[in-house]
Order: sequence, then structure tokens, then C-alpha cells
Amino acid sequence: NPAKCTFGVAGGKFLGFMLSQRGIEANPDKCQAIINMKSPINVKEVQRLAGRIASLAQFLPCMADKSRPIMSLLKKATKFRWTDECESAFNSFKALLATPPLLIKPDPQLDMIMYISVSDKAISTVLVQEKTE
Repeated sequence: NPAKCTFGVAGGKFLGFMLSQRGIEANPDKCQAIINMKSPINVKEVQRLAGRIASLAQFLPCMADKSRPIMSLLKKATKFRWTDECESAFNSFKALLATPPLLIKPDPQLDMIMYISVSDKAISTVLVQEKTE
């Protein structure tokens, strides 16, 4: 469909992400949707939050571990109870999304560093390159 095609632009929205010459950024609309959310009051709202968090997972370091209190509310055998731990996790996501990281293409000339975080409930990894500008 030619109406949906764009050529020769410096950047724009693609598959829910913002692409530019700098790299891949989280869609500000998706970030703002989480930042503007109130604390969930039922399982349906937790499901909505979980979906929004999952769509931005690559911009949220240690997402699996940090979201554990929230995701545990989705278990069928669990009665809904929004705890202080859930609220803390929710607020940490809001803080991270206020200034989401920029994902850029790796430089093959620089070393890659893998950071691994392990807890009783989750394992998270991130592959980074440290650049001095």
C-alpha cells in the first residue's frame, strides 16, 4: 500500500518503536500510557499493565525480577491484593520509563560486556558496550 510507505526520512515510528539515526527508542506514547496509569484495582487492570510492560521489556532492565510481585497477581490460585511491593515495582517502572534508554547498533571494534542478574525468582541479562565520547 503506497499510502503506508515512507522513504527518505530521518526517523519515525516503526512497529511500535521510534527509529532514528541515533538508534531505537521506546515509543513515548507507550511509555506515557504506563506513567499515566493509576495503580491497578483488579486482575483485569493488572493484565493491561502486564501487556504494556511486556511491549517495552527491552527498555526495562531486570524486568522479569522487578515485575515478579505484579505478575504473581495473574496466577489463578492467587486472590487479588495490591501490596506495597507491587506499588514499589509499579513506581520503579514509571521512573524508568520517564527517561527510557536508547538502543543503538553495536560497534564491532569495541568489546561487548554481558551483565547477568540472578535471583531466586528470575534471571536477567544485558549486553552492552561502553563508549566514551
